[in-house]
Amino acid sequence: MLEVVPMIGIDYSMSNLTFDERKCIHTVNEDKPNEYRNLLSAVSKAYKLISPTSLFYGFGANSVKHVTEVSDLFVGTGDLLNPIVMTDNPEKAYYSCLKRHELGAP
Repeated sequence: MLEVVPMIGIDYSMSNLTFDERKCIHTVNEDKPNEYRNLLSAVSKAYKLISPTSLFYGFGANSVKHVTEVSDLFVGTGDLLNPIVMTDNPEKAYYSCLKRHELGAP
Protein backbone atom coordinates (compact mmCIF):
# COMPACT_ATOMS: atom_id res chain seq x y z
CA MET A 1 0.00 0.00 0.00
CA LEU A 2 1.30 3.42 -0.96
CA GLU A 3 0.71 6.37 1.36
CA VAL A 4 1.45 9.97 0.46
CA VAL A 5 2.69 11.89 3.50
CA PRO A 6 3.36 15.60 3.06
CA MET A 7 6.60 16.91 4.49
CA ILE A 8 6.46 20.54 5.56
CA GLY A 9 9.66 22.57 5.90
CA ILE A 10 9.48 26.15 7.19
CA ASP A 11 12.30 28.68 6.81
CA TYR A 12 12.73 30.44 10.16
CA SER A 13 15.79 32.44 9.09
CA MET A 14 16.11 36.21 8.98
CA SER A 15 15.72 36.03 5.22
CA ASN A 16 12.01 36.43 5.99
CA LEU A 17 12.50 40.08 6.89
CA THR A 18 10.40 42.56 4.94
CA PHE A 19 10.77 46.21 4.08
CA ASP A 20 7.26 47.15 5.14
CA GLU A 21 5.74 47.88 8.56
CA ARG A 22 5.53 44.15 9.41
CA LYS A 23 9.35 43.83 9.46
CA CYS A 24 9.10 40.02 9.20
CA ILE A 25 6.84 37.54 7.45
CA HIS A 26 6.68 35.48 10.66
CA THR A 27 4.42 36.83 13.38
CA VAL A 28 3.05 35.17 16.50
CA ASN A 29 -0.01 37.43 16.28
CA GLU A 30 -2.56 35.26 14.51
CA ASP A 31 -4.64 38.32 13.51
CA LYS A 32 -1.88 39.79 11.31
CA PRO A 33 -1.13 38.71 7.72
CA ASN A 34 1.21 35.74 7.46
CA GLU A 35 2.19 34.09 4.18
CA TYR A 36 3.37 30.91 5.91
CA ARG A 37 0.01 30.47 7.64
CA ASN A 38 -1.74 30.93 4.28
CA LEU A 39 0.54 28.35 2.68
CA LEU A 40 -0.03 25.87 5.52
CA SER A 41 -3.77 26.34 5.16
CA ALA A 42 -3.52 25.56 1.43
CA VAL A 43 -1.41 22.44 2.12
CA SER A 44 -3.94 21.36 4.72
CA LYS A 45 -6.84 21.67 2.28
CA ALA A 46 -4.93 19.84 -0.45
CA TYR A 47 -3.74 16.87 1.61
CA LYS A 48 -6.15 16.33 4.52
CA LEU A 49 -8.24 13.81 2.58
CA ILE A 50 -5.15 11.97 1.33
CA SER A 51 -3.10 11.83 4.51
CA PRO A 52 -4.24 12.50 8.09
CA THR A 53 -0.68 13.35 9.19
CA SER A 54 2.29 15.37 7.93
CA LEU A 55 5.94 15.61 8.88
CA PHE A 56 6.86 19.07 10.15
CA TYR A 57 10.41 20.43 10.11
CA GLY A 58 12.03 23.83 10.33
CA PHE A 59 15.41 25.26 9.41
CA GLY A 60 17.39 28.45 9.84
CA ALA A 61 16.59 29.19 13.49
CA ASN A 62 18.23 28.93 16.87
CA SER A 63 16.45 25.82 18.08
CA VAL A 64 18.28 25.52 21.41
CA LYS A 65 18.09 28.35 23.95
CA HIS A 66 21.33 30.20 24.69
CA VAL A 67 23.02 28.70 21.63
CA THR A 68 23.84 31.11 18.82
CA GLU A 69 24.43 28.44 16.19
CA VAL A 70 21.62 28.19 13.66
CA SER A 71 20.10 24.77 13.06
CA ASP A 72 20.11 23.49 9.50
CA LEU A 73 17.18 21.23 10.32
CA PHE A 74 15.06 20.71 13.43
CA VAL A 75 11.78 19.05 14.28
CA GLY A 76 9.00 21.63 14.17
CA THR A 77 6.95 19.88 16.85
CA GLY A 78 9.70 20.23 19.44
CA ASP A 79 9.73 16.46 19.98
CA LEU A 80 12.77 14.91 18.28
CA LEU A 81 11.13 11.48 18.18
CA ASN A 82 7.80 12.72 16.84
CA PRO A 83 7.82 15.15 13.89
CA ILE A 84 4.21 14.26 13.06
CA VAL A 85 1.42 16.86 12.99
CA MET A 86 -2.20 16.47 11.98
CA THR A 87 -2.62 17.55 8.35
CA ASP A 88 -5.90 19.30 9.08
CA ASN A 89 -4.24 21.81 11.46
CA PRO A 90 -0.53 22.47 10.76
CA GLU A 91 -0.95 26.14 11.69
CA LYS A 92 -1.08 25.23 15.39
CA ALA A 93 2.31 23.49 15.17
CA TYR A 94 3.72 26.42 13.17
CA TYR A 95 2.76 29.01 15.80
CA SER A 96 3.99 26.79 18.62
CA CYS A 97 7.34 26.36 16.87
CA LEU A 98 7.58 30.09 16.18
CA LYS A 99 7.23 30.83 19.90
CA ARG A 100 9.98 28.32 20.85
CA HIS A 101 12.69 29.39 18.39
CA GLU A 102 14.66 32.52 17.56
CA LEU A 103 15.00 33.51 13.93
CA GLY A 104 18.53 32.94 12.67
CA ALA A 105 20.75 34.76 10.22
CA PRO A 106 20.25 33.81 6.55
